[in-house]
Amino acid sequence: MLDIKYIRENPEKVKQNILNRHVDPKKADVDELLLVDARKVELQREIEEMRAVRNKLADELKDEKLRTSEKIADGKKIKETIDLAEKELSIVSSRWQELMDWMPNITSELMPIGATSSDNLEIKSWPKSDPKPKLNFQASHYHDLMLALDLVDMEKAAKNSGSRFYYLKNEAVLMQFAIFTLALQKLVKKGFIPITTPDLVKYRPLYGTGYFPSESTQIYKMHDGEKMEEKEAQYLVGTSEQAIVSYHADDVLDIDDDNPLRYVGYSECFRSEAGSWGKDTKGIKRVHQFAKVEMIYFTTPETSEKYMHEALAFEESFLQDLKLPYHVLDMCTGDVGMATYRKFDVETWLPSQQEYCEVMSNSDLGSYHSRRLNIKYKNKKSTGYVHTISATAITNTRPILSIIDNYQNLDGTVTVPEVLQDFVGKKLISPR
Repeated sequence: MLDIKYIRENPEKVKQNILNRHVDPKKADVDELLLVDARKVELQREIEEMRAVRNKLADELKDEKLRTSEKIADGKKIKETIDLAEKELSIVSSRWQELMDWMPNITSELMPIGATSSDNLEIKSWPKSDPKPKLNFQASHYHDLMLALDLVDMEKAAKNSGSRFYYLKNEAVLMQFAIFTLALQKLVKKGFIPITTPDLVKYRPLYGTGYFPSESTQIYKMHDGEKMEEKEAQYLVGTSEQAIVSYHADDVLDIDDDNPLRYVGYSECFRSEAGSWGKDTKGIKRVHQFAKVEMIYFTTPETSEKYMHEALAFEESFLQDLKLPYHVLDMCTGDVGMATYRKFDVETWLPSQQEYCEVMSNSDLGSYHSRRLNIKYKNKKSTGYVHTISATAITNTRPILSIIDNYQNLDGTVTVPEVLQDFVGKKLISPR
């Protein structure tokens, strides 16, 4: 959530930001918000003044010498006027909140301005000598290889669960837990607190992390929730970020510039993939459920950029450990979520498709989360709202498909990355 004071003082900057981000200006209507905000402030002042008069009159009415029928009538009239003003304030406040909920975060001055993914800016690639390597034979699609090696079954998953679900099998399962274990071990050594989260959350965590109202179509709502009050309904998490950040709702954290609070969380993730009909229909690239290890930072405002780059350094080093070619994108204003201040995406190269595939994201959310969830910090130097960073450590689906695609051999086998071989128990995945 933006600070209303910032909006009052910088209305044109906020309007330009809305245009840059391609947010619907009818929903994020700055002019209406300022009018509603002015009326809200005016009503609050009037009610406060009338309450002071009412309280003074009530004290006078306690004294029989001062009590008159005229003052009793005045007291009733003031009460009626306050009641009417409070009813109007309730309506005005509700509209104020609706408009505030659609105000996107201000973006970093470093973020490229653009409308779509084609406007994202490549800032790094690895390995520098050959960031888009070609195999010396006709590469097979990763999904065809996974079927041939009995690593996945989407047909039976579709029968039992519906489209875009899957059963991982055999060495694919071992690779999943190998990369998760490796990521957890590395991050715990760096001081991250390991945490697992509930797969169900209520409205506030989703609202607090910016997924409601703008991305509500991507969230699964439990059927029983249709019968509940909105704030009590339960939803499947789309990422552990929603549960971990809200873990500290209403808390005051003891952090400083050199000592942020770092979590590494594991959860299943559920996405409706609304609006993606017809995209990536082959294989496990775009699915309704996947597992993820996530890095979450709570930092001071001055250091969030520093720790965002720390998270990116881990993401890059992990892909280098797996020897997967990748590049890093500085995401443009029109291709990020409402809460984002700045965002990097990391994509691995797929030789069979001659294209990149997103495997990690890394977002500095500024104080957007903390203002919605009331998360503050206090140290010897300063107090205020924390900044949050959410960055992918690793997932199960896309890194695995990237390994299969890059490590395939001419004879249809797949070499297991060296760093995973001890856990998987073999160097080569062969047809059964």
